Amino acid sequence: MLKKLLTVVYMVIGVTIGVFILPELASLFDFTPPDWFHNPITYGLLGLILFMVFFYWTIHYLVNFIETFERSILTHSLSEIMMGAVGMLVGLLLSGLIAFIIGTIGIEIFENTIPIILTVILGYLGLQIGLKKHQEILGIFPQIKPKAQSTTKVQEKILDTSVIIDGRILDIINCGFIDGTVVVPQFVLDELQLVADSTDGMKRDRGQRGLELLEQLMDSAHPTRIEEKQFKDKVKEVDQQLILLAKHLNASIMTTDINLNKIAKMKNIKVLNVNDLSKSLKLSVQQGDVFDLYISKVGKEEGQGVGYLEDGTMVVVDDGKKHVNKTMKVEVETILQTSSGRIVFVKIV
Repeated sequence: MLKKLLTVVYMVIGVTIGVFILPELASLFDFTPPDWFHNPITYGLLGLILFMVFFYWTIHYLVNFIETFERSILTHSLSEIMMGAVGMLVGLLLSGLIAFIIGTIGIEIFENTIPIILTVILGYLGLQIGLKKHQEILGIFPQIKPKAQSTTKVQEKILDTSVIIDGRILDIINCGFIDGTVVVPQFVLDELQLVADSTDGMKRDRGQRGLELLEQLMDSAHPTRIEEKQFKDKVKEVDQQLILLAKHLNASIMTTDINLNKIAKMKNIKVLNVNDLSKSLKLSVQQGDVFDLYISKVGKEEGQGVGYLEDGTMVVVDDGKKHVNKTMKVEVETILQTSSGRIVFVKIV
């Protein structure tokens, strides 16, 4: 379609050249054509033939150029395209103004050729300026000033003493499930140190393990910081200070303490409970479980059948090939955890 359209454009250009340029060339060379030849139709037809003969081979390259330009345009946002169109319109208006000024000179070749060149050049420049400077252009007008790109701050996570002593938080962070800065309040650090210095051997071991975990966390690549702000003048309990700090920082709390979990939610503070996370990741079946399974297809190994749990987990049924398209009672023998997911191996009861 594009090639046909450009062919029509080439024909128009050829006719235009024949009507306006060829008579001028003839007068420059003192060539007097016959009377039957000296008319716009003949000049237009001759210009069309000459232009198509000499320049039609370029249409292939022009098609490729336009298609490349089209793909480039489509990669831009709607606002960029709109500003590019406005820029092109301004360029065309400028070319029209300059063409009008040139028209006053009275030289016919300038009147018909220069405006075409100006239209192409200024239209292109206007388009490029509109595309590449659209943010700056929109910024000139306060009422349509473009909104800044979203810079929503990722909520910080405050660790309490229980989640540090628990120990699982380090693996969760290292796996990339926690975003934003991890905050360790100074009053939590103080409480953890008291636990590590306890005369009770079990408490002391837990406190020391918590301090070791914090040391590893501070050495990890995840952003972690100590928050010095305290609220001892307002409240004494560590849990209450955690609530106040979370409100002050607009942060969430990570804990395993069920009571702190309830209180924080009552205060409209987001809580990330590691125990809830662990519960949600619990396997839906365990070794020795018996349940009904629809065997949907044949397995890869000899005699195997394959079914699926509700969560999509693949279940391989030993000696299940002969029971394909049937629902059988099966017993879990082995659960294999791989990087791509879980596979449950069962036998028919």
